Amino acid sequence: MSKPRKIMLLLTLLAGLCGWTAPVVHALERVSFRLHWVHQAQFAGYYLAQDLGLYQAAGLEVELRPGGPGQPSPLDDLAQGKVDLATSWLSEALVRRSQGLPVVHLAQIVQRSALLLVAFNETGIESVRDLTGRRVGLWRDYFAIPARALFSRLKIEVEEVDQNVSMSPFLSRAVVAATAMRYNEYHQLYQAGVDPEQLIIFDFAEMGLNFPEDGIYATAQTWRQRPDVCRRFVDATLEGWRRAMADPKAALEAVMRRVEQANLATNRRHQQWMLESMGMLITYRTGEEGIGVLNPGDLALVNRILKEQRFLDQGVDYDAFAMPAWRRP
Repeated sequence: MSKPRKIMLLLTLLAGLCGWTAPVVHALERVSFRLHWVHQAQFAGYYLAQDLGLYQAAGLEVELRPGGPGQPSPLDDLAQGKVDLATSWLSEALVRRSQGLPVVHLAQIVQRSALLLVAFNETGIESVRDLTGRRVGLWRDYFAIPARALFSRLKIEVEEVDQNVSMSPFLSRAVVAATAMRYNEYHQLYQAGVDPEQLIIFDFAEMGLNFPEDGIYATAQTWRQRPDVCRRFVDATLEGWRRAMADPKAALEAVMRRVEQANLATNRRHQQWMLESMGMLITYRTGEEGIGVLNPGDLALVNRILKEQRFLDQGVDYDAFAMPAWRRP
């Protein structure tokens, strides 16, 4: 007989002799969650929820699966049943839902878009209209929707150039403007030696195109079959983000452990910048108490732009899409 079985037998015998009933220990429910990029401070709240035992306290054993260059969309993994839950941008989730994927929204993490267009002052670019006919680096698929909506609104045409994960084409002046996230590529430019005064920045949120980004999603079937699991995951995650903002040092350590284990090309200062930026993006308008909710006005805006860009035939109804999976603390 194995040692663990001997111990359990002994405890059972003692319980019987003492008239004591052993507490029932429930197995943790397994949950796989797909991130849409490599390990970085963009996901610090999930890391702290895992490291501090918040998921375990919620009765969950959570596997965090990173993404990265060449990886399929998290919603592809969700559609194929490879993961239980996934993160995605709101615009992609709405388009995929219109294409037949029964995806539902559980919580909105990033409330303010971090998407930017950046250009060097030396190029003479002073307004978005000055990009007319110029080479502009854009990410593919859903990431380009806000930029194309902006160009359409201003009735201008640019020469679109596929942009990958590197800012090298922008630094070498192969494109006159490039796409950047405020918490990532924007700071990478500083680390590459670019002074802030050298850049002009076009902030999509400030230009009326605030597309909420990182959110938590499930299929409608998962929500129907495991609503309590979804809620417990969301609650623990939101608490993880509150802890990350309250203790950025612990959050940064959690990030760097994963970065170093994955041997990723980044550094502590860049991840610190990202973490600080994420705090602002997450608490935008809501404060820490209100994180998680999807603003109806934001959904209406994205619906309208997606219809204008012919990604949607009709808008997605808020009540049918946004599930009550989050709760205020």
